[in-house]
Amino acid sequence: MSELNKIALKIISNGKGILAADESTGTMTKRLNSVKVESNEQNRLLFRQTLFSSSSMKDCIGGVILYDETIKQNTTLKKKIPELISSSDTIPGIKVDTGAKVLANSPDEKITEGLDGLRERLKEYYKLGARFAKWRGVYIISDKHPSKLSIYSNAHSLARYAALVQEAGMVPIIEPEVLMDGNHNSEVCFKKTSEVIKKML
Repeated sequence: MSELNKIALKIISNGKGILAADESTGTMTKRLNSVKVESNEQNRLLFRQTLFSSSSMKDCIGGVILYDETIKQNTTLKKKIPELISSSDTIPGIKVDTGAKVLANSPDEKITEGLDGLRERLKEYYKLGARFAKWRGVYIISDKHPSKLSIYSNAHSLARYAALVQEAGMVPIIEPEVLMDGNHNSEVCFKKTSEVIKKML
């Protein structure tokens, strides 16, 4: 059994889930501000450290997706964040895309960026303890969306990302997210989502 297969199976063993703790600094700032806590590096660390120190981590969480800031931090428990996660027999992971930007020639749609320099970043993340990665492609639904351009462009980015992640010795999580927003029905959602997923195969 390959090492990548072992990692993937460990993440989902015994019905465990993945904890997405890869919120950007902007998102974390909104979250902390909503409870009147200043968003600084230390408070963001303490919030995530509390999650990763939970007694339920070992039983419920198979993998944790980290943000660039977090994977490089040291805890107040004198452990690095990936070490704290691994101590619960949980696999540390990392979000590697750099966000969704307007897709050229289709201004209503997005393309996820982050391929430039990815090979080097993956090597660094592997040394820091990451053993899987996540990349999110975003698609919208309307009468004319997702366009063929969006479907092809995001599939191409996701494929290149996945190949680089495997080359680095990590498991790629491929997330083609078809947003549910809109006034369409479930049949349209199924059809459009199927188009996106078929392009990934």
